[in-house]
Amino acid sequence: MSGSIIRFLILSSFSFILVTSLNEEGQALLEFKASLNDSNSYLISWNGSDSNPCNWTGVECNRLGTVTSVDLSGMNLSGTLSPLICKLHGLSYLNVSTNFISGPIPREFSLCRTLEILDLCTNRFHGVIPIQLTMINTLQKLSLCENYLFGSIPRFIGSMSSLQELEIYSNNLTGVIPSSIGKLRQLRVIRAGRNMLSGVIPSEISGCVSLKVLGLAENLLEGSLPKQLEKLLNLTDLILWQNRLSGEIPSSVGNITSLEVLALHENYFTGTIPKEIGKLVNIKRLYLYTNQLTGEIPCEIGNLTDAVEIDFSENQLTGYIPRESGQILNLKLLHLFENNLHGSIPRELGELSLLQKLDLSINRLTGTIPKELQRLTSLVDLQLFDNNLEGTIPPLIGYYSNFTVLDMSANNLSGSIPAHFCRFQKLILLSLGSNKLSGNIPRDLTTCKSLTKLMLGDNMLTGTLPVELFNLNNLSALELHQNLLSGNISADLGKLKSLERLRLANNNFTGEIPPEIKNLTKIVGLNISSNHLTGHIPRELGSCVTIQRLDLSGNKFSGHIAEELGQLVNLEILKLSDNRLTGEIPHSFGDLTRLMELQLGGNLLSGSIPLELGKLTSLQISLNISHNNLSGAIPDSLGNLQMLEILYLNDNKLSGVIPASIGNLMSLLICNISNNNLAGTVPDTAVFQRMDSSNFAGNNRLCNPQRSHCEEEPLVTHSDSKLSWLMRGSQGKKILTITCVVIGSVSFLAFISICLVIKRREPEFVALEDETKPDVMDSYYFPKEGFTYQGLVDATRNFSEDVVLGRGACGTVYKAEMSDGEVIAVKKLNSRGEGASSDNCFRAEISTLGKIRHRNIVKLYGFCYHQNSNLLLYEYISKGSLGEQLQRGGKTCLLDWNARYRIALGAAEGLCYLHHDCKPQIVHRDIKSNNILLDEMLQAHVGDFGLAKLIDLSYSKSMSAVAGSYGYIAPGE
Repeated sequence: MSGSIIRFLILSSFSFILVTSLNEEGQALLEFKASLNDSNSYLISWNGSDSNPCNWTGVECNRLGTVTSVDLSGMNLSGTLSPLICKLHGLSYLNVSTNFISGPIPREFSLCRTLEILDLCTNRFHGVIPIQLTMINTLQKLSLCENYLFGSIPRFIGSMSSLQELEIYSNNLTGVIPSSIGKLRQLRVIRAGRNMLSGVIPSEISGCVSLKVLGLAENLLEGSLPKQLEKLLNLTDLILWQNRLSGEIPSSVGNITSLEVLALHENYFTGTIPKEIGKLVNIKRLYLYTNQLTGEIPCEIGNLTDAVEIDFSENQLTGYIPRESGQILNLKLLHLFENNLHGSIPRELGELSLLQKLDLSINRLTGTIPKELQRLTSLVDLQLFDNNLEGTIPPLIGYYSNFTVLDMSANNLSGSIPAHFCRFQKLILLSLGSNKLSGNIPRDLTTCKSLTKLMLGDNMLTGTLPVELFNLNNLSALELHQNLLSGNISADLGKLKSLERLRLANNNFTGEIPPEIKNLTKIVGLNISSNHLTGHIPRELGSCVTIQRLDLSGNKFSGHIAEELGQLVNLEILKLSDNRLTGEIPHSFGDLTRLMELQLGGNLLSGSIPLELGKLTSLQISLNISHNNLSGAIPDSLGNLQMLEILYLNDNKLSGVIPASIGNLMSLLICNISNNNLAGTVPDTAVFQRMDSSNFAGNNRLCNPQRSHCEEEPLVTHSDSKLSWLMRGSQGKKILTITCVVIGSVSFLAFISICLVIKRREPEFVALEDETKPDVMDSYYFPKEGFTYQGLVDATRNFSEDVVLGRGACGTVYKAEMSDGEVIAVKKLNSRGEGASSDNCFRAEISTLGKIRHRNIVKLYGFCYHQNSNLLLYEYISKGSLGEQLQRGGKTCLLDWNARYRIALGAAEGLCYLHHDCKPQIVHRDIKSNNILLDEMLQAHVGDFGLAKLIDLSYSKSMSAVAGSYGYIAPGE
């Protein structure tokens, strides 16, 4: 026994000697490692039996064996960061970036007196930036980017006299930029983008005389651009995009001649582009897009001969495109779209041999497309749509160019389509719609295997569909609507198995829809309306289960509607109206629970209205089964359609009474049940009270209590013989006389009113003159009753700052509590005195939101223009924006992944409706988390259409035409 004890003691002593043989720095590193979770065993070499740690993974020592560097980046480490690392008294470099380390940054890091580089980027650190870090006088680089840090930038940061690089972007930092930062004369890089920093850019920052990179993008900074920035003579990158900066771009910016990147886009800058910008001879990338800049593009832009990318799009620039643009020989990207530029496209642009992307769309350009553009052999993306260009398309455009995107739609181009667009088999998108092009579809396009979107709609193309067109396996969108195309639709259509959108409407196609259409297993939108198609609607369509929008209206289809269409459970829009369909409405339609619009009017359908239609609770836009031969009673189940806004049951043979449940559909705007055999009394509900009596006419036994007393036998007739009882006695003659006078007076007043409305009507809304101020025009449109301008003033407390919900590019949104307790959101757009921008925003929002109906789109209740105030009235969405929920400062985000998925899906459905189902179609153009609002159920509602643009094609703003889709600049840069 005693021998065993002795052996144990000897072994224990030996083990102790082995462990304690590791020097102090090695022991400090093991203590530091103890707080980390090394799930991938990257630190397996950290062995306590070693005499020193100099050969351990990630550890470096100097010649004296002192640890100087610890690099544990990208090792999938988790856990927390221990301050015991500061026991390494010679440590100058610590990098634990790109891991999953969490917890606060230890205040004790101030004890790392020799630290020069500290990199904690891309982890899960939270809490504030410890003020104690400012006590490390040796620190040259501090990288805390891409974490969950909140609070403000330490105000004593100016004491870090050795600091050269500060990277704190992609956190949740708030507050102002400390003015003490101007004391850092050695500071070369500031990257603080994608936070919530507010206030102004301090003028003291000009004291950072060594500064090369100033990156403050994606914050909430306000005010003007400090003129003192001209003192930063070493500055190469000035990146301030997506803030709230305003005022004019100072001419002094031209004095920063070292600038290579100037990114001021997505702010609120006004005024003109200073001609001094031509002094930036070293500039490589110049981004001023999405501001409110006016005036002409200065011709001095031609001096920027080193520029590679220039983007002035989405402003209000006027005048001509400078010919001097052709002198920027290194230019690869030129975006000037969405301005008010006029004149012709300068032929000098043909000198830009390196140009790859040219977008001049959505302007007022005239003249012809210069033949010189044919020489641009590097051009891959050319977008000229939505201008007033005329003449023919240059015949060799595309012969030398390796096009991937070509969009010349919405112009006045004529002639035939050239045959060389796809010579190099790289073309992805070709959009020539809404022109005056004629001739046949060129055979060259039928061999373009790379093509995914072919849009030639709204032209004067003739001939038949080339069979070879159906060999384009990658085609996802084929739009040939509104042409003069004829012939049959080939069975080869079924070969387009990637097709998602097919629009052949408004042509002269004949024959039947081939059953091979069942092979379009990815189809989402199918519109073959307004042709001369005959035969049955193929039951094989029931196999296209992905389809969401189906429009076969305006043809000559006959026979019964196939029950198989009830299998299209993703359908949202179904239009079969104005055909010769017979039989009953399929009961299987009750399974189309996502349906928002059902159009079956103008056919020969018979039988009763299926009870199952009451299951279509998503119906919102319209239910139209008018002008058929339907009989029987109106199902009470239609009262389940609580979202329905338009109901047409007129011109059938329906009988019985009007179900009271329909009178309770508060969303109903139109309900036409005229010209049937209905009896009884129109339910006396608010819904029916606001309906015109013509919606109930032509029902001989139906009484409307709003127009007559309903205790007697109902008086609704068109026969003179049935008026004879009125002539009996003097009382009857008096009644008839009074009736005639009233009807005559009402008719006369109605006629006068219609004439006045027609005379003074403006697009999309009725303008009413203010009688008290004849020189000021007021416009109103309030489908919901009870709103007045004064009521809105009272509800917003005279548009008080206390009820501001948010601010946008076009104006301010206020919370309005109306006198009846209803809460709405009122968007007050900038006054007309502030320029054309606010008017454009006003018209854009009105023409957009006033037409749409979707559960994932913010509803527009009405609008008002009163004197100098443009007001838009929206439904109030209680939970605010998605952006607010995701960026809650130090608070916990309430959105789990399931909620985020539902929000993304809802927003996508709203956008899909805008892009595909609105007429004309709409591209939001400003979709971001702050423009997705959440209701009490966390359902997404897409809002803020201040930048929405109406287009005539379903795919107009393509590829690089969406600002920011190229050359992405990270917010921290």
